[in-house]
Amino acid sequence: MANKRKIAVLLQENVLPKGLKAIELIHFFQTIHPDSLTLEEIQGLLQFSTSQLQQFTEKLSGGQKRLLAFVLCLIGKPSLLFLDEPTAGMDTSTRQRFWQIIQKLKNEGKTIFYTSHYIEEVEHTADRILLLHQGKLIQDTTPYAIRNAHMNKLVTLPIRFLSFVRSLESISQIVEGIETVQFETTQLEKIWPQLQQAGCRITDVEIQNQSLLNILFAMTEEEKQ
Repeated sequence: MANKRKIAVLLQENVLPKGLKAIELIHFFQTIHPDSLTLEEIQGLLQFSTSQLQQFTEKLSGGQKRLLAFVLCLIGKPSLLFLDEPTAGMDTSTRQRFWQIIQKLKNEGKTIFYTSHYIEEVEHTADRILLLHQGKLIQDTTPYAIRNAHMNKLVTLPIRFLSFVRSLESISQIVEGIETVQFETTQLEKIWPQLQQAGCRITDVEIQNQSLLNILFAMTEEEKQ
């Protein structure tokens, strides 16, 4: 039983009993966990107003319900959490609060497994990524490792360099705009001296990494082939 109390699960759907106020539900969860968070600690995570704490759970907004369900999972001080689409239904401010709590838990050494379709959240918060495609695990890696393995860079230059860009080797996907020209390359270190010789200054160039979303999408496309 001791180990079970250290595990918490947040389901994708909010399952909060109706007819109870938020504060009543918090008190109930405190009673079933011998070593629970204090009300002050809970409120520090939840940051509900007094009126929100006194509201019946069914009267809370979708984001508030989601945050409350998450904080209820933490009352028993679990060391291992499983979170299924934890930010689904949250507005921007509530989502920001959620990730602040996640960072706090990570700093405390908690282990957190979560599923998400929000790639930007995965990119900025995950230490390890498991990529599933049609129920099959196709990657077990980290955001840093993925980026290092996919060195494709998107380079943007003023349109005056268009003719020179067309003469370059080791580039692809040239896109002409009104004021800029873009291309992709995996040989940026080789190309940069050539750009300098053509009069390109560091202030002229914009360099972007390939987005994690595009990388993961490419991985799933490769798996289909």
